[in-house]
Amino acid sequence: MVEVMIIRPEQEVGMGCCGGICSDRDGLIHMQDEFKHHEEDREALGRLYQETESEYGDLVQITFLDPRNVLAIFLYFLKQVKERHLSLVKAGKYILFHMKYNAIFINGKLVENHEAYKRELQAETGG
Repeated sequence: MVEVMIIRPEQEVGMGCCGGICSDRDGLIHMQDEFKHHEEDREALGRLYQETESEYGDLVQITFLDPRNVLAIFLYFLKQVKERHLSLVKAGKYILFHMKYNAIFINGKLVENHEAYKRELQAETGG
């Protein structure tokens, strides 16, 4: 099975960065537009997910992770190192320098763009 991890910003839930200091007059924080600038990216990644799911089905497992979820990202790379898809040094470099929005990893290896993603996925699945 090919394991894909995509770093995607999630919509903010909760008290926000200020802990409620900048709430509205009703005392609630209305954050519906908080991450609106990432909406186009989320939609593009959604289309990529749907294309992958329809073309490869159970051959590919896609995991979307928020870049703030450091533990899950670390565990993903630990698993890839354990399965010998990449070295511990390479995993460390990815964790330290490539955890950015819309980063895509296939079996632990960074993919630069959507076209490269499609080529690499085809090579990994043998299809």
